[in-house]
Amino acid sequence: MKKYALSLVLIVAGAAMIAYQNFFSGSINDLEVKIVNTPLVMPAAYKVYGNPEAASGRYYLFKMLLTNNGSRPIKNVKASYEIPKFVEETELEKISVINPGQSIVVTCYPQFKDDIVTKTTSSKERAKITIASAGGDKEEEFAFEIKGRNEFVYTCVNADEVRTYRDLFDNDPLTACFVTPEDPIIKYYTQQIQEKVLKGETASVTRDPKEAVRFLLGVYQATNLSGMVYSGTSGVPSKLDDIQSIIQSVRLPREVVTGNTGLCIELSILYASVLMNAGLDPIIYLIPGHAYPGIKYQGQYYAIEATKIGGAGIGGRGSAEEAFQQGMKQLDEFIKAAQMGDERYSIIDVRELNAQQIRPMELKDDQFMREKVEKIATAWVNGALPENAGGNLVVVSNTGNNNDGGGGGVAPSPNPDSGGGGNSNMLAYNGVVSFSYPRGWQGMRSPNPGVPQLVYAFVSPDQQGYLQVYSVPGAANGNQAMQAIQQQLYAQGQEVQFQNAGSNGNFQMFQGMTTSDYGQLPWQAYFKKTGSGMAGLVVASQSGGHNGVFQQVLSTLR
Repeated sequence: MKKYALSLVLIVAGAAMIAYQNFFSGSINDLEVKIVNTPLVMPAAYKVYGNPEAASGRYYLFKMLLTNNGSRPIKNVKASYEIPKFVEETELEKISVINPGQSIVVTCYPQFKDDIVTKTTSSKERAKITIASAGGDKEEEFAFEIKGRNEFVYTCVNADEVRTYRDLFDNDPLTACFVTPEDPIIKYYTQQIQEKVLKGETASVTRDPKEAVRFLLGVYQATNLSGMVYSGTSGVPSKLDDIQSIIQSVRLPREVVTGNTGLCIELSILYASVLMNAGLDPIIYLIPGHAYPGIKYQGQYYAIEATKIGGAGIGGRGSAEEAFQQGMKQLDEFIKAAQMGDERYSIIDVRELNAQQIRPMELKDDQFMREKVEKIATAWVNGALPENAGGNLVVVSNTGNNNDGGGGGVAPSPNPDSGGGGNSNMLAYNGVVSFSYPRGWQGMRSPNPGVPQLVYAFVSPDQQGYLQVYSVPGAANGNQAMQAIQQQLYAQGQEVQFQNAGSNGNFQMFQGMTTSDYGQLPWQAYFKKTGSGMAGLVVASQSGGHNGVFQQVLSTLR
């Protein structure tokens, strides 16, 4: 009997405690709620919206500011939400107490189901929010739009607030969500290209840039042999007042393949999907009114003009080599414009964006589409690329030996006789700065369009040592030059720390560390004044085993 009496006492005491907390908890009516929500959601980017680590958490559904305007604490606050038909009621956060005058921010990253990518039309939806507490409950809601899976919105900046060209392309990173290398249809399409056009070649397992470029040409050859056509004259907005183009219907890569037609941005996304499935690093180059694909391979950039396949009213078709030549010419123009600071020229580095958790949609296999790919591939049987396709073009494009002013007017001398101090093991580089570098180090002009100040780079045969030439127009001193480079690398996910290390003749010296997904890289930098700003040389080694070489190089720096 005593045992039951004790249990009864505990139950009564617990109920009394709850009643006490509820009685002395502030009223839910004292809780001010302010909600900032996204105006729309793109189904193709559903993984991004649901991931607080993607793009530094920028793509949330809503943020809610809870402020206690009363005189008593509001206890046991629980926030939950639901989106009818898309997200069941889900708890967002539990807050033990919100004190008088205190504000709490609650952010929602919605966990959409994979089948949201089957949504083909746009619709207005409502998010319902419930805020429960010991002092009562309240509900809030807001309206937003869920687009169809093929709709790409270039910016969510209000039209009357668009001020710069970059504002018009605010959502550029989400382009990577349309690149679908794991789509079963694209995987099958890539397999067919490798077997019938490239005869089994797999560029990603080699160390030869020629094979990587040959694969790039192979994708063009496949689209050309298929009779695919370029279906438009403009694939992306071209100017600030082109606001009507901020929303565009973009066919998925599988739809471009089976429909045998595509806009320039759609062709670029198709190339990126195939190239990435093959293990390469795809790049999409964006310029006013146009986009074209390419790759980044061993620090060098390559491009091809995918629309050379032609179309109604556009002209005849070009060969794979002609498409590559045109793409590389456009890349030279791209680099020059980027170095001049033209913000209309930018790149989509798909693998880098994936590393930032901007992931593609998932798509299911489709037997009808698979059979259509098989039918398309029958036209490739007698269209295999020659083994040396693109080989000569790569050699020419990588020498950096043309004096056309590309890459900021910097061109190294390939003549061993001009090597530093008569040393036959050294060659001369003459540009914004001059120095001698070791024979056998690979030179690359403007290796990173995302960092236009980097005009030339050399890499050691073991891929561990680096010499980088920078030109920073407008910088008044070395500190300003370093800060400009620091900002550009930060935008690419690299953190740069540096400090002044004195001077050496006309050069201001710095030392520092760059941290990225690949680890930490220590370096030294030497900058001098030029007629237009600052220029300098950075020496860096991951292994620390190139100090002797660096001493030789720096002894010739002028």
